[in-house]
Amino acid sequence: MKNKLISFLMCAGLAVMAGSAFALDSSGQRITRMLATGGPNTVSDAAQDVYNQRIVDQEVLDVVAETLNQYYTRNQNDRDYVDATSWLCKALGSSGNGRYRDFVQMVVKSHAHKRARKYCDGALDNLPKGAANQFQPGSVDLANYKEGGSAQRAATPPPSSTKPHASSGRKAADFSEIHEGMSQQEVEDMIGPPTATTGHVTGKAFAPFNYRGKDTVRMYALYKGVGKIVYSNDSRYSGTYRVREVIADPNESGYP
Repeated sequence: MKNKLISFLMCAGLAVMAGSAFALDSSGQRITRMLATGGPNTVSDAAQDVYNQRIVDQEVLDVVAETLNQYYTRNQNDRDYVDATSWLCKALGSSGNGRYRDFVQMVVKSHAHKRARKYCDGALDNLPKGAANQFQPGSVDLANYKEGGSAQRAATPPPSSTKPHASSGRKAADFSEIHEGMSQQEVEDMIGPPTATTGHVTGKAFAPFNYRGKDTVRMYALYKGVGKIVYSNDSRYSGTYRVREVIADPNESGYP
């Protein structure tokens, strides 16, 4: 009887440990959701959080690596994508986990932008050789993280409280048909005006050779309970703003 009780307690303990090992904390959920749903600027922000906080959670790092897999050969003439690729490599390097060495080395030898390859090469210095169980590109389904969950909880539908909701009788906006390049007017004709807007001038406003004046201003359209849409200006000679990123976030307050 005593042996059976000990065996039961050991199994229960292992089950609890396994559950906690695979459960992302709130920070991990936020970062993986940003990586899975954001555009290049949001991905850069998430990678910087991983880098600055020295996050070593393997599940988070696997999402970082898979995001890098989808970014390093994509739009590499776009400064924002190059920055995102660079920060993703730096984030993996800061982990000190040799699991990512072979993959980062593959990025270094690829046709990615030379500046991104430079940062990836620097990341290799912190990734020890000979680690078993190397990361395999394509092994992580980023769709599992779009609601802020984890791969192990992907089969469980999110609670109703996390779904977009209406406020003051107003129908919740639907981001599913919104895509990069759409004009602000086109978006608002489809889903209505935002709860609030905010914005800022970008560094490109001070770039000496940005003659067209493109992307000198970013505007954020905040939809309560749904997320935000990031717009940038076409040029200094036009008042047209176009979608740059669509960020789903059921926790969006709707106010700056």
